[in-house]
Amino acid sequence: MSEVKHSVWALLAAVVWLCACTSPDSPVTGHSGVVTGFVLTGPVCPVERVGQECPPRPVSGAAVVAMDGDAARGSTQTDSTGAFHLTLPDGRYVLRATNIGGYASTATELVVISDTPVHVTLVVDTGIR
Repeated sequence: MSEVKHSVWALLAAVVWLCACTSPDSPVTGHSGVVTGFVLTGPVCPVERVGQECPPRPVSGAAVVAMDGDAARGSTQTDSTGAFHLTLPDGRYVLRATNIGGYASTATELVVISDTPVHVTLVVDTGIR
């Protein structure tokens, strides 16, 4: 019986030691979070006039990529409303959205993924001037 107790204590000590080795800034294996948002494009009117609204429009099919340095850690495309949803391991990422069509432009935003959901709106340029 004492051999079993010794093995249990050794295992418990190893677990405590391994937990102490992770830093608060390093991602914890198995934990993930969600980032949702919209990709919009603007300007969408060739001439904007006072009193006439011309809000940015949703981009359907835009590529959204979560970058960790030079490595892509997740990607998706927006739906018909410009919405996207990504589940990523805890950590810091730069979200990059690229519109579709003739004028390729990119919008980026730094996000921190944890157990708290993150929501962002990325606005890409239409090229209209």
